[in-house]
Amino acid sequence: MHDLSPGANAPLSSGSVTLTVSTPGAAVDIAAFLLRADGRVRGDSDMCFYNQPDVAGGAARIASSAPGETRFIFDTARLPTDVEKIALTGTLDSQTFSSISQVMVSVDGVAKMTIPTAGRSEKALILTEIYRRNGEWKVRNVSQGFNGGLAALATHFGIEVADEAPASGAPTPAAPEAGAARATINLEKRIAEVQRTAPEMVSLVKSVGLTLEKKGVGIPKAKVALVLDISGSMAGLFRSGAVDALAQRALALGLTFDDDGALDIFLFGQKVHSFGTIGAGNLRGFAQRAIHAHPLEGGTRYGDAMERVRTHYAPDFKDGLPVFVFFVTDGGTDDKPKTKRMLQDSSSEPIFWKLMGLIKPGRFAGGRTGFLEELDDLQGRVVDNAHFFNVTDPSQPSPEEFYAGVLEEFPEWIAEARAKGILR
Repeated sequence: MHDLSPGANAPLSSGSVTLTVSTPGAAVDIAAFLLRADGRVRGDSDMCFYNQPDVAGGAARIASSAPGETRFIFDTARLPTDVEKIALTGTLDSQTFSSISQVMVSVDGVAKMTIPTAGRSEKALILTEIYRRNGEWKVRNVSQGFNGGLAALATHFGIEVADEAPASGAPTPAAPEAGAARATINLEKRIAEVQRTAPEMVSLVKSVGLTLEKKGVGIPKAKVALVLDISGSMAGLFRSGAVDALAQRALALGLTFDDDGALDIFLFGQKVHSFGTIGAGNLRGFAQRAIHAHPLEGGTRYGDAMERVRTHYAPDFKDGLPVFVFFVTDGGTDDKPKTKRMLQDSSSEPIFWKLMGLIKPGRFAGGRTGFLEELDDLQGRVVDNAHFFNVTDPSQPSPEEFYAGVLEEFPEWIAEARAKGILR
């Protein structure tokens, strides 16, 4: 059985899944929300709770409920195809979760998890989620705090509530530590800054900020790096303008998270090249400047690129601020053992690796995405410090869809890294 710490995940078998939430000695209202890919319900009937214990034609139901224990059964094979995840939540009427000694979740003998409650100032928690990834179902320990009660949670997920929740029902970071609070961004102020310095980037910065707010977390201060594949197979993406579109969307992360409003650039093929920084003032023409300075190369070495990034940021690790690494590639690597070792070794460092594939569907797509998917679920790490997703063209998804993928699992990593003392 997997023992999942906050942010960690485990695969589920297909078919019926039994999930039990235990809160010994405490009466906690437990609910399940069936969510689309955008994190919202399709309608009010997608909330499974004490007043509506059977939803989606019985594919999600409360099997039993008693003080201190609630058991759900989810039939993943029967869930509607547009349901991509199920969020399990717990709420209290008057107390905060710091008054609860223990919250445990178990899944079919496959996984168990303890939800941290010490020091919690919230009345609601998003405990865990079951989610679909490439046709397979997984479970993740979320452990995310949320101010307000059940009505506020329902509103957050898109349920229309007759008595509107108070304004304080906005999501809060999962671990409200003093250092973490000092290292967050005021979105309104940041947008005002970008409006003065780079008005053409305002809408993308808003999308970044709103995506994190929807996930129920504050906006962290962080360094941001773009680590870009320059192997020969990337030629078409450089010619088409896709790389420039990617750089613009990546820059919005730097403008949001980093006070200097810039991206640190690393290029890699057979070799690794530091390429300085880009900001709003030198974004135009980035792709052509990059391949003019470093023509496309034969071979691809993820591990070498990861090693260069770790060495670059190592002097700043003592500050305890996160580094968001946007690692972009269109294929495989020649140094798989080193890549795995780099990812495992960096799991105790304040680095989150967003692995993005630019891989078109086709005969060889599975072989090119397979290793990246393996890295996403790699064992032997202190925390789950990486997430993979794929797009065929970075300019095609709407900003909301794009940043939902880019920022997926980032809040969970922040929560787990803070719990392990990796972040301040």
